Amino acid sequence: MGRCAGRTSKICMGFLVLLFWGAAVVMLLGASFLILTYKSYQSFFRDFYILIPCGVAVTGAAFLVVNGSCGICIINKDSRCQQGTFMYFIVVLLCLEASGAILAYLSINRMDYELNPMENAFKQYNGSDSSISVNKIQEELKCCGLNNYTDWETTSWYKHFGNFSVPKSCCNVTFTSCSENRTDSNELYQEGCFVKLHHKLTFFMTLLFWSCISVICLEVLAAVSDGVLMTQNPFQDYRILDSGTFI
Repeated sequence: MGRCAGRTSKICMGFLVLLFWGAAVVMLLGASFLILTYKSYQSFFRDFYILIPCGVAVTGAAFLVVNGSCGICIINKDSRCQQGTFMYFIVVLLCLEASGAILAYLSINRMDYELNPMENAFKQYNGSDSSISVNKIQEELKCCGLNNYTDWETTSWYKHFGNFSVPKSCCNVTFTSCSENRTDSNELYQEGCFVKLHHKLTFFMTLLFWSCISVICLEVLAAVSDGVLMTQNPFQDYRILDSGTFI
C-alpha cells in the first residue's frame, strides 16, 4: 500500500511539474506584455504601480521553474533534503502567488484611474512633436479618439481645423484615399484608444490573476504529494542513549 501511494505521488508530482513550467510561461508572457505596453505608452499611465504585479509574477515564475526542477529531482531520487526544500519553496510560492493575485485584482479595478492621464493627452493634442504619443497609439492600436472618432469633436484640434478634422493617424491604412480632413467616417478607425488599451491591459492582468490562483491550487496538490513521499522516507530515528551500552 505504501509503495503504491509513493508511486502515485511521484506520477502526480511529474504531472504537476509540467503544469508548473506551463504556468511559469503564461505568467512571463502576461507580465512581459504589460511591461512592454507600459514602456510604449508610459505617458498615458498615472504611475508605475501597474508594474508591481508584473514583478511579483516574474519572481513567482522563477520560483516555479526552480521548484519544478526540484520536483524532478525528488522523482528520480528519494532525498529527504530535496523534499524539504521543495516544501519550503511551496510555502514561498503560496505567499508570492497570493500577493500577486491580490495585486492583479486591485489593478484591474483601478485601471480607469491608471489610464486617466490619457484623456488630457488627447484633449491637448495639437499635432506637434509633444503629441507624438497620441499618433503612436492610434497607429499601433488602430484606434481613433478615446472611445471613438467622435471624441475629437470636443478637442481644441477639431475646433481649430473644423470640417470634422481628425489626426491623420486615425485613418484606416486599408483606405489609401483617407486624409486628416476626410469626412467619411468609414475610412477612420472605429474603436477608441482608451477602450482598446483598457481591454488589452485588463485581459492580461486577468490572465495574471487566474494564473496566480491556478498556481496556488497546484502548489497545494504538490504539497500533498510531497507530504506523502516524505512519509515514505522518514527521518532515521537514532536512540543511542537508550541502548544497553549506557545502562
